[in-house]
Amino acid sequence: MSRSPEEKARREKIRELLQLANVSSMDDIQELFKDTIAEFMENGLDAELEEDPGYSRYP
Repeated sequence: MSRSPEEKARREKIRELLQLANVSSMDDIQELFKDTIAEFMENGLDAELEEDPGYSRYP
């Protein structure tokens, strides 16, 4: 199965992240995963708070 250029680039970025994070065990991978998910959620919530809801937040 041939991978698309986007998938190849994504896999390379993941390899780079694992090297930068000095991952050497499954515990390291789990911790990195937790940190990554937390960052995604925080960024998503921050963006949601900055977005105009289309109505007044204060009655």
